[in-house]
Amino acid sequence: MKHLLVLALAVACAPATLAQKPKPKPKQATKPTAAAVPMTGLYEGAITLPNTLKLRIAFHFDGKGAGTWDSPDQGATGLKLASATAKGEVVSVTCTTPPWTFTGKRSADGTSLTGSFVQGGTPMEMSLKRVERVTTLRRPQTPKPPFPYKTVEVTIPNPAEAGVTLGGTLTVPPGTGPFPCAVFITGSGQQDRDEMIFEHKPFAILADDLARRGIASLRCDDRLVGKSKGDLSKATSASFATDTEAQVAFLKTRPEINAQKIGLIGHSEGGLIAPMLAAKPENKIAFMVLLAGPGVPGDQVILEQAAAVARASGATDALVAATRANQEKLFPIAKSEPDPQKAVDAMAKALGLPGASTLPSAALAQLQQLANPWMRFFLGYNPAPALSKTTCPVLALNGDKDLQVLVKQNLPVIEKLLKDAGNKEVTAVSLPGLNHLFQHTKTGNPSEYSTIEESFAPEAIKLIGEWIVSKTK
Repeated sequence: MKHLLVLALAVACAPATLAQKPKPKPKQATKPTAAAVPMTGLYEGAITLPNTLKLRIAFHFDGKGAGTWDSPDQGATGLKLASATAKGEVVSVTCTTPPWTFTGKRSADGTSLTGSFVQGGTPMEMSLKRVERVTTLRRPQTPKPPFPYKTVEVTIPNPAEAGVTLGGTLTVPPGTGPFPCAVFITGSGQQDRDEMIFEHKPFAILADDLARRGIASLRCDDRLVGKSKGDLSKATSASFATDTEAQVAFLKTRPEINAQKIGLIGHSEGGLIAPMLAAKPENKIAFMVLLAGPGVPGDQVILEQAAAVARASGATDALVAATRANQEKLFPIAKSEPDPQKAVDAMAKALGLPGASTLPSAALAQLQQLANPWMRFFLGYNPAPALSKTTCPVLALNGDKDLQVLVKQNLPVIEKLLKDAGNKEVTAVSLPGLNHLFQHTKTGNPSEYSTIEESFAPEAIKLIGEWIVSKTK
């Protein structure tokens, strides 16, 4: 699930979390077990992620030892299960692509499953109930046809990296062009063109509003999502910036688009990427909207994010302090050691452990996440130089209840960097009561995202649309 600027990295890493592997217990004689039988029926429930978020999952068992599964909050349905069987009360479900396992217990009446979902070595609690149909969440702002504008399916190669092609939607207003155009840039993790999360589709909503105001837009699936292809093994935010550059270059060839009025709308990590493009004069970016974009280096963003979310989730001050202390030991190693294995070993030792081989799989997976190329880049990247070179008009927005990219840490810095560099067209606004997704919220805790019907605050939609129109007349 993309876009939670590394919430899973609470690498809370409290000492108990990264304990050494327990000593194996002596083997005991085992009782005969029942033969495995295929699972049947439809079960719906949720995984409790390491960051306290819940991700809905549905299993469609086919009665033949397999079936399909859905992740509705990620827009994924009909994915194949490799196996789905039960031995007595013990249920085992596996998937090959992506690889994960679920092992749990079935209630005596067969109406519920509870157990552990394991992916990437990280176990997560999961519970499901037998249902007649998958629950549909209310998302009243999602645009519905008929539309007064045209949408065009496009495929865009990235000449900067072989094998990368981006599938997307070009939305063109009614009337005669050429039209100004906004390119949407998603947040962290793999997301689709609508930046869908928990069935919210913020980019589709904004694209709809812009088209009705006479502004075209382009939104693309991230690499390996939807109709886009590419490699993620070594990809960083800088790699994704080249994907966006390819989209801008593509738009300049389209007769319905005004090549002199192409701008960017970046959310979260997208707000980090947008200035990378805007800072280069050759890209000729006409305007830029930063939605909860970082203004300080990534390690600082995560330190404050982890503390804010932990407190909102009920963590004690002692746990918050322990988490921060461990992160401050780990982040410098992750940034400075390019060899992933050496980095993991060094981080384990920094936590007072002999080495990575002593860690349980879940803790090892957390340290490996810290050592991957995307994370290493994010932790060390400072957006200040790119922001200081950005001369186009900029609208920077943050919700004042955003716990992922905190407004007080980031928005004033963005505004100051731009204005100190001589940019005279800067508008920075803190929007009261809004969270990281620009929803009206009670606390800003990411655990609320799925329970809020609103996908994007109307006042934020209006502000963005009116501002872009004013800068592209």
